Amino acid sequence: MPSLSDLRKVSNIETLKWELLEEESAGQDGNTWWYNLSYDLETGEGSYLYKMDPGTKSKPHLHEGPEEFFILEGDLTDSDGYTYKKGDFVHLSSGSLHYSTTVTGCTIVVTHRGKYIFTDN
Repeated sequence: MPSLSDLRKVSNIETLKWELLEEESAGQDGNTWWYNLSYDLETGEGSYLYKMDPGTKSKPHLHEGPEEFFILEGDLTDSDGYTYKKGDFVHLSSGSLHYSTTVTGCTIVVTHRGKYIFTDN
């Protein structure tokens, strides 16, 4: 049986090596970044850290399962005009379709329990 230390992954937000999300960053003045904590691309389940530079927009997408996120820093406005702020913990049910923008930039923790699919709107 593996020891607890064999099963542990610790990441510190102050020393992360963020990965640029090129497809989401294309055509924008700012960039979008992520750090994968446990997200599985095949199942669409897991968690990651997500960071948007000021003035950027995420691509429109549909969630096949629930999404939850916690705003660590900054602001995030959904496509319906609702603005989240630092400290907000959000649950979006399966079937949500949205994109998000940020004025000041943001860093968030995201958890998915199902895949998301990029859409045209």
